[in-house]
Amino acid sequence: MANDLNFNSKEKRMSEIILSKRDASVLKAVVNTFIETGEPVGSRRLSKDSEINYSPATLRSIMSNLSEEGFLSKTHFSSGSSPTDLGYRTFVDHFIGFKEPTSQEKSSIGDRYLSRELHLEQLSIEISQILSELTNNAGFFLLPNQKQLHFQHIQFIKITKHKAMVVIVSKSGMIQNKMIKLDNQTNQAELDKITNYLNDEFSGLTLNEIKEKVIEQMNKEGKDFDLLYKKAFSLSSQIFSDEQQEDSTPTLYMQGTSKIFSQPDFADDFEKLQELYNAFEEKNNIVKLLNKCIEDSTTTVLIGSECTIGETQECSLVARPYHLGGRALGTVGVIGPKRMRYDHVVSLVNWTANSLTNYLTSEKTH
Repeated sequence: MANDLNFNSKEKRMSEIILSKRDASVLKAVVNTFIETGEPVGSRRLSKDSEINYSPATLRSIMSNLSEEGFLSKTHFSSGSSPTDLGYRTFVDHFIGFKEPTSQEKSSIGDRYLSRELHLEQLSIEISQILSELTNNAGFFLLPNQKQLHFQHIQFIKITKHKAMVVIVSKSGMIQNKMIKLDNQTNQAELDKITNYLNDEFSGLTLNEIKEKVIEQMNKEGKDFDLLYKKAFSLSSQIFSDEQQEDSTPTLYMQGTSKIFSQPDFADDFEKLQELYNAFEEKNNIVKLLNKCIEDSTTTVLIGSECTIGETQECSLVARPYHLGGRALGTVGVIGPKRMRYDHVVSLVNWTANSLTNYLTSEKTH
């Protein structure tokens, strides 16, 4: 796997925190055991289950120090320890390695879309579903903001005397349908000519760039414009206006949220479950997080307080952008409890985003 993982944090960078080799080995063992079992880890269990050759008394002393430094927490004095956000962050940044997904996992992902011709909306459902199935968490796919899409083709279809349907296809394969008003004199033959003209004029531009160009042309003196040219830009002003694009915020597809609700991290705590449910109902907060992830071309891991979604700070998020023509379009990834298998999840998300980028740049997407 390419070594281009960037684990972003809003907290102090973990590379600034220095642990002794002994403390680091114990912290790693505690986090690994807690991820595997979901139960607080005691010193006696750690001495038996791990490869660490320390006595329970020595482990208690080390774990007490790690708690004082903020890496571990204890619910009760006599109970075992569990990782804090800082403990998880240190674990992810320093203690785990990342491998390619297995051949079977690659086939499971690839069979959903690599051998099929799918538009971006169809891909979003397939990919978020398979990521959910392979990780037992929620898989997500963030579609691009429509204003940032690169225009490839437009077509006008006259529906009634005064209305036409406009079909806009982006280079990534996204399709938008819009209804516009026509004057009494516009027939299908004229619409076909306008279609050809606009395809030549706007192909390769983003919708924002098209809007700016339309405004610029409409503000020019119109004496040297023929009637068809004026009509073309008049229709364009309807299509690419802010009012027509007011719903162009990125669309988030999520699959498998019920898998998180059923995990013991939330299922046994009604308050946490309610906060999580409300967070997933209000997707705007998740979209805001993912928009920040798009700015980085590498894999982002947000843990606990770094991944505030609504009122809950009990989740972790792994996201990676997918690209077309060297430009990030959106992100794919996984949301789950902090107690997730980060090495496995990061490997799957990383490979999926890269293979999706290759798919989008191939000739399969039209």
